[in-house]
Amino acid sequence: MISRLIPIIMVLGALGLFFGYVQPTYQGSIAALRAETKDLDTALLAAREFKEKEVQLTQERTKIPAEQLTRLQSALPDSVDNVQLIVDLNSLAARSGVQLSEFDIVGGAGSTASTAGTAPAPGDASTGALALAQDESMESLELSVAATGSYAAFRTFLYGVESSLRPLDVVELSVRDSATGVYTYNVTFRLYWLR
Repeated sequence: MISRLIPIIMVLGALGLFFGYVQPTYQGSIAALRAETKDLDTALLAAREFKEKEVQLTQERTKIPAEQLTRLQSALPDSVDNVQLIVDLNSLAARSGVQLSEFDIVGGAGSTASTAGTAPAPGDASTGALALAQDESMESLELSVAATGSYAAFRTFLYGVESSLRPLDVVELSVRDSATGVYTYNVTFRLYWLR
């Protein structure tokens, strides 16, 4: 009789061990580890594809002449260099016969940071953070300038701004009348750069 009970007890013990330990472990922690392994394999595959694309783009970039890369960086900057922009506008104005003064950087939320000939970097702690107008792929801010000169000189200056590689728009222009033929212009430029 006992010899017949031992196999039944062993089968019941095996079933208890399977349903009590093996199945929960297999469906619980092992299943979670398999899902994590699958996610990591997918991420590894994406990383390999990214690396291959990066190598391909690097090879294509080396084919572009250095002069054209410099022009492209000027046309599509990845940051705004306020000081260099003001220097460039000043030199363009000097060539055109216009004198610039009263540089103001205007943020998107109506906050302004006045400058005395130089412009602070965006977010500079000394002037407070500038609120920048934002888009999905680019950012912008506005630069207000007072210009003094004749109408012909100012037209030449605006033509130079229009022809420059730097992406900027004239968003506001006002003119103060003068009997001498030398006018005062208040111009607001919107500057763009890539994120």
